[in-house]
Amino acid sequence: MTADLALDAHATVAESPAWDPGRQALWWVDIPAGRVHHFSPATGEDVSFAAGEPTGAVATRRDGGLLLATATGIVGCAADGSGRTVLHEVQTNPSGGRCNDGKADPWGRFWAGTLLPAARGAGALYRLDPDNTLHTMVTGVSVSNGLGWSPGGRTFYYADSPTGGVDAFDHNPETGALGNRRRLIDIDRGRPDGLTIDAEGFLWVALWEGWAVQRFSPQGRLVTTVEIPARKVTSCAFGGPRLDTLYVTTARVGLSEEELREQPHAGGIFAVTTAGRGQHPGVYG
Repeated sequence: MTADLALDAHATVAESPAWDPGRQALWWVDIPAGRVHHFSPATGEDVSFAAGEPTGAVATRRDGGLLLATATGIVGCAADGSGRTVLHEVQTNPSGGRCNDGKADPWGRFWAGTLLPAARGAGALYRLDPDNTLHTMVTGVSVSNGLGWSPGGRTFYYADSPTGGVDAFDHNPETGALGNRRRLIDIDRGRPDGLTIDAEGFLWVALWEGWAVQRFSPQGRLVTTVEIPARKVTSCAFGGPRLDTLYVTTARVGLSEEELREQPHAGGIFAVTTAGRGQHPGVYG
């Protein structure tokens, strides 16, 4: 399978694609630019606002607003970026880190992790509950990245990118508790970045430095590879009216002029129609 270009965004690091069924549009962020984007596949229109700082993730809220995972921490705002309020400040040990990937789950919670480039193991993964309480879920994290839940929510999947794989946890959907961490997938094509889970429980993993998104069974077996004409693939999410379009974000950061000539659409958003469908997107609140 090969994905086609959906938006020639030229983003430095496009990330956190999140489908908004009500608006029939895709939210995404350009991390270092600190811009939050809203892309309509039907019209091709892409609009954005400045978050004012590096922003690793965006998620929709039940009240119509957004949650952002930023260099400051977890921030709430309106859909146009106004009324920003810091809900929780980011913490790393040592200090100086920022939030990276994040996602709302099907039970109204928001999960986001942190990183500190200069210190391995300084980050963590957090869970924000609808009552605004914050819980530390995983510690000793280096680059918190892709996360997702199995249909029914009994398994949570998570990628700390430098470990080179995707781990599975037992997950209690009623409480959000995690346990029994184990390695499910070892990646041998680049490093694991963002990921999503389809309605059949298969994992779609974006491969940083891997030119692809790969689909794995719930048992960790590779079943499909979607080739992407950009080396640095960052994340993926299902969208469209039938949730059967896989949207894939990419980056152009660090590419030389020669590499950019070979990958002219790096930093763009790609799309491919799949045989299966995604799960209904989560919403915070």
